[in-house]
Amino acid sequence: MQLKGKTIYITGGTGGIGTPLVDHLRRSGAEIIVYDVVRDGDLVVNLDKTCVTLALNTPDILINMAGYNVFDYCEDQDLDAIIALNMMVPVKLSQAVLPGMKRRGSGHIVNMGSMTALIPLPHLTGYVTAKTGLKGFSDSLRRELGGSGIAVTHIVPRAVKTPMNSGTRAEINERTGVHYDDPQIVAARIFKAIIKREREVRFGWPERLFAFLNANLPLLIDQGLQKNRIIGEEILQAEKVRKTGQHRVERIAS
Repeated sequence: MQLKGKTIYITGGTGGIGTPLVDHLRRSGAEIIVYDVVRDGDLVVNLDKTCVTLALNTPDILINMAGYNVFDYCEDQDLDAIIALNMMVPVKLSQAVLPGMKRRGSGHIVNMGSMTALIPLPHLTGYVTAKTGLKGFSDSLRRELGGSGIAVTHIVPRAVKTPMNSGTRAEINERTGVHYDDPQIVAARIFKAIIKREREVRFGWPERLFAFLNANLPLLIDQGLQKNRIIGEEILQAEKVRKTGQHRVERIAS
């Protein structure tokens, strides 16, 4: 599909993958509108207003890339915030553009998922919940829109070398041997998927195999991920001790 002259609205367009993707899209001749948190404010807070804007000025393509993950015990995660940005924002923005795209008889919605939705990892419960929901939404919507001229693409990356995978996330990835992809390569592959209006793009051969095993032999993956759980608990306990010590130092200094 030719992108020249198309209007594209993207969230997360200033992030590690979003920035090179926007570069690809601009070079294709498309008109790009990037939701910039620094300029436009918190996307969750401004969700209703943004939905109204998209309903009145429906783009040819909507790309939902904004998101973040939290590595922590389930009970210590802000599940409302994690699920709001990673799932409810793309769902509501997709809903907002549908009437305009249907009237036009064409359109494209691109949702950024995660391999953790297909291989749920311990200590990422909020993120996994949101991305699993987004996977189901994307599949259901794509089937609902059959014959409408509107495409839905679900992107399923594995770990990418971006600021999101830093701190304790970087440590758990390193200690469990997680494979990283370069954001430039991921962005180029997403751009290709947009051009070809692909249904789903999954990254990483071993991860795709593990996703198949998780769907068909979940007990095998349960057992295999016990190592990840133990390492994760070691990291989280060490981080808790570090934060407690830091808090004590700050109290003494004050």
